[in-house]
Amino acid sequence: MDSHRKYIVLFVDDNPVDRAYIEGVLKKHNFQVLLAESGDEALKVVEQAVPDLILLDILLPKVSGIEVCKRLKALPKLTQVPVIFFTSMETPKNLIDYAGYGAVDYLHKSIPSETLVAQILFIIKTFSRS
Repeated sequence: MDSHRKYIVLFVDDNPVDRAYIEGVLKKHNFQVLLAESGDEALKVVEQAVPDLILLDILLPKVSGIEVCKRLKALPKLTQVPVIFFTSMETPKNLIDYAGYGAVDYLHKSIPSETLVAQILFIIKTFSRS
């Protein structure tokens, strides 16, 4: 990771255990972590800070992660911010066209933490705004 810059990841998930686990993994690897438990909360968080990447659960209460992704990507300041769908769903048929929803990738929640971190770094560097 670039030693001069701490990457910011927004993790959106309604499960407090998943939020705590991913926050710990990312902080261990020197990421700044922003957390939201719903789409509405995610929209409020990005008013204050623009993340380098958004890790977004699909199964959210009230509004699905797919709809949240569309809303986030509709904001001009977030059009270039990569979104990764992060799901526990097996063979998510509705994600075959995840790029059509504005995401750059989707990962299963069972992914090993080191692989998750490597993929996040790869995507941030690939889609870097700088």
